[in-house]
Formats: sequence, C-alpha cells, structure tokens
Amino acid sequence: MERRFQHVFLMGPMGAGKSTVAQYLRREMGYVRYSLATPVEAVLDIAAPWLKGANKAVRRPYLQRTGRFLRGFKPNPLLLAAEEVLKHTVSPIIIDDGRTVEEAVWADQHGFLVIVLTASEFARRRRILARDGELPDGRTHEDVTEQQWQHARGLVIDTSDLTEDEMCQMVRVAIEASRMDRCTREERKANGHEA
Repeated sequence: MERRFQHVFLMGPMGAGKSTVAQYLRREMGYVRYSLATPVEAVLDIAAPWLKGANKAVRRPYLQRTGRFLRGFKPNPLLLAAEEVLKHTVSPIIIDDGRTVEEAVWADQHGFLVIVLTASEFARRRRILARDGELPDGRTHEDVTEQQWQHARGLVIDTSDLTEDEMCQMVRVAIEASRMDRCTREERKANGHEA
C-alpha cells in the first residue's frame, strides 16, 4: 500500500515552530511523530535517573551532551533507531528534531521531505517563553548540534511573521507540492520521457 503523504523531516532552531507543525501533521494529516531524541532520552534516563521529571531547561544541556556522544558512533544509533521505525510504520512519519547535516542527508536518502524552519531571534524567544515559561541557558545555543541546521539542504520556510496556523498551512502546501512533483516524475518515467 502506497503512503498518501511523504515522510517529513523538520530542522531549525528552537522556537521556529517544529513541534507545532509536527503536532498539526499528526492531528490533521495522520502522521506518526517520531523523535530522534527518543534513544537520547532513554540513555539519559538510565545514566542520570535523578533528572527524570526535571523541566526542559534543566534536562536540555544533559540531553545535548548525550546526543553528541551518541552521534559520535558510526553508524549513528539515532538513525539506526529511526530506520527500525520506518520498517514497521505504514503511515507517513514526521521527525521534528533533526539536528545535523548527517541526519538531513539520511532523511533525504530515505525519501523524507526535508524542511528547514527558521525565525528571527525575537520571534523564537517569544515562542520559547510562551511554551516553556523561561528561556534556556545561553550555552544551549552554543551547542554544535543547535547550529548545524544552518548548513542543511532542504526547503526553507521563515516562520517569523507567521501565525501557527499559517506556518502549518505552508508546510502542508509544501508536502502537497512535493507529492505532486513526485507523481509527475513517476508518470513521466513510466511513459519513457525520463531515464
């Protein structure tokens, strides 16, 4: 059975709207949400059980360090875990926490539509405050994995001046356009117009 929609891989800085879009895709379009941080959180919960239940601001630096450690293995265990999910999920998948160029390349090679959400610092700070009630420690943004999204290839959508509904609709349009483009290419290939 062919999926109706393409898998989606979201990257971008904190506060750009990745989680908001993922929740929309799950709720409105039947996407299954998967987080690359799932194995990172599992390792952290084993290594530092006292951090379970701590707020995001407290857990984030530990999650970043654990994620950097796991991403250092070859092959990347975060991507191996995601491949297992791909094997067993019929519905389209949304991954909303892409961090590195390696992960974006992997997503593209596995048929995901890679979308990079960006936003002005002002818009991001406002959203993070509304969501978390506080801004993360300044060192959080210095983490190398928080910067690599800038070097990833994908469709870039600036959400600075968009409402939540507008950003979700823009991503939905991008998914539909990508699907139409893929169908057109497949049709041309089937008719012998493309190698």
